[in-house]
Amino acid sequence: MSRGKGAVIIVAAFGIVFCGVTAAIQFNKWLDARREPLSAFRPQTSMLQNAKLDQVAGSSDFRAAAKAILPSVVSIDTQVEGENWLGEHVVQDAGQGSGVVISQDGYIVTNNHVVRVNVGFGQTQIVDKVRVTFFDGSSVSAKIVGTDPRSDLAVLKTEKTGLNPIEMGDSSKLEVGEWVVAVGNPLGFANTLSVGVVSNVGRQLPGSSEAVFIDGIQTDAAINPGNSGGALCDVEGRLVGINSSIATTTRANIGIGFAIPVNRMRQVVDDIVKFGYARYGQMGVQVLRRPGILGVAEARQELQNRTNSPSEPPKEGAVVLQVSSGSVAAQAGIHSLDVITEINGKKVRDVEDFQEIMSPLKPGTVLDVKYWSVGKAKEAKVTLGDVGKADL
Repeated sequence: MSRGKGAVIIVAAFGIVFCGVTAAIQFNKWLDARREPLSAFRPQTSMLQNAKLDQVAGSSDFRAAAKAILPSVVSIDTQVEGENWLGEHVVQDAGQGSGVVISQDGYIVTNNHVVRVNVGFGQTQIVDKVRVTFFDGSSVSAKIVGTDPRSDLAVLKTEKTGLNPIEMGDSSKLEVGEWVVAVGNPLGFANTLSVGVVSNVGRQLPGSSEAVFIDGIQTDAAINPGNSGGALCDVEGRLVGINSSIATTTRANIGIGFAIPVNRMRQVVDDIVKFGYARYGQMGVQVLRRPGILGVAEARQELQNRTNSPSEPPKEGAVVLQVSSGSVAAQAGIHSLDVITEINGKKVRDVEDFQEIMSPLKPGTVLDVKYWSVGKAKEAKVTLGDVGKADL
């Protein structure tokens, strides 16, 4: 084989692998098919809280971290009910996952997709039954307190008390290269621990209109189907993330896993426990989900023609596709085919920036919005409304 042909084959093979991983992240990101806020939950003092570990590089193992984490991680089995073709009532297994105990009185956090089942045509529904198995082998049923497809989180509640809540960490302090421990129920193997490092932080992955994965923690700790909803912890056993997805072309771990930061988890869980759903600020606009589209000259020309604008639209921004009637955006004068370029002083280069800025905002937040409209630069002050209750 000539050297030139060999180079072509290598480049082609790399392209296939790269496209496969990118497609997997896009379409396979959510693999595995008392009313007190979380801030009031007071986990017991960790056995490691007052202990100083050796420098991780010199540590021989992670036994102390394992002892702190394992009692707080559960296995989750779900079922759906229905009728067979004879009209007989049947119960079928829907899937498995993992969860993390966050309070002594029975609250558990997991992924939204762990408690949902695919019913076809891109639609999902909440499972009918959830059963939780604890570290000591005991098993109880659990009810679903609430789900949040947008963050891929869900909260369960069991009647069992005296549980071992995990100690909360601070995901904002994570650094690339830091050791982390993933614990869960991969492929049905309960109480499985794997170790890796933080590969990156602040990852934003492509999502659907309802699921927005922002500020994700990337790790090479082994995460496989069934790990979803499990714990990602630092070496002192403190929770820093909830394992959510992997990027893979084979449904097996290839060293690229993602977790939802614990700081975001706490905000979402607080709302679900207190209100039954996660509260998000709503502007009332739907934006075009095509990152970088305004960087294409033909697209800008098309937008200019459609709006009969005397000048070309900006090369960066989020294109507004639709404005809900009566929404705060409509009241502020924002229209379809306008381009949002800045929110509260933060540049909006494309839809991903828009999602990242908007996702953590709560109802009542006041925004200063800069946008382009039919050739003119405009500004508006918008007070966010409430998205409303998620389906349970």
